[in-house]
Amino acid sequence: MEQRSPLIVRLIPRAFVSRMTGWFARRPLPGWMLRPLLRWYAKRYGAVLADAERPLEDYTSFVDFFTRTLKEGARPLPDDENALACPCDGTVSMAGTVEGGMLLQVKGHAYALGELLGSAEDAARFEGGTYAVLYLAPGDYHRYHWPLNGIIESARGLPGDLWPVNERSVRSVAGLFAENERAACLGTAANGGAFAYVPVGALNVGSIRLAFSRVRTNPMRKAPEPALRPRWGCRGDEFGWFELGSTVVLVLATETGTIDALATGTKVRMGQAIGRISE
Repeated sequence: MEQRSPLIVRLIPRAFVSRMTGWFARRPLPGWMLRPLLRWYAKRYGAVLADAERPLEDYTSFVDFFTRTLKEGARPLPDDENALACPCDGTVSMAGTVEGGMLLQVKGHAYALGELLGSAEDAARFEGGTYAVLYLAPGDYHRYHWPLNGIIESARGLPGDLWPVNERSVRSVAGLFAENERAACLGTAANGGAFAYVPVGALNVGSIRLAFSRVRTNPMRKAPEPALRPRWGCRGDEFGWFELGSTVVLVLATETGTIDALATGTKVRMGQAIGRISE
């Protein structure tokens, strides 16, 4: 790769640091202390407070703010029922076609979809399909949503590292998204085609939440994976949330539809049309 991650990131115990950051971020703080910190954070990272459902005074912790909900109508869905809706606010890290079972991380460097999903057999269903990797920055809205109507049939937490997922790390850590903690969700769209939806953790974001499952990543104590009953979702429904910024990888099989050839660096918003579902 072109660069190496900063030495301090390579040396620190990333999983432990993420757990401790999460512990602190969940602690309730008095308003006189929290509100100035949140105002500073919003200004520093460009969080749009006007979109939030609740006023700044209502939040009791950093995580409460990071996982904020939005006002009704803040992210309208496309009028076209066959449009694929962007699952989250963020920036396009990469988008393209699955070729030889591989996804591009950056130009010239790829990683195996089978490693990302934890199953080469599952990955084979997506050969020739399209994908998008969407990075949620610290100031973005941190909840992510269903991009189409369909059903999730499996969801499993996959253990891994917790490298940062910013641009520098994407360019310096080989196979980053398949290395990090993640939740691999596999489903079938209403038209019968397959899709994969993978929220990926990062440094200080070891905890990924799914709205329909108790699957947890980077837990303090390991526990048996909870069984998942197939869960139906409609386009725009909440899929889950991060407790800081991170990344979502969305993959469609060829029969499901097509994700647009989105340019790297493009800013996107949850709900905007980023592709098309096959009729």
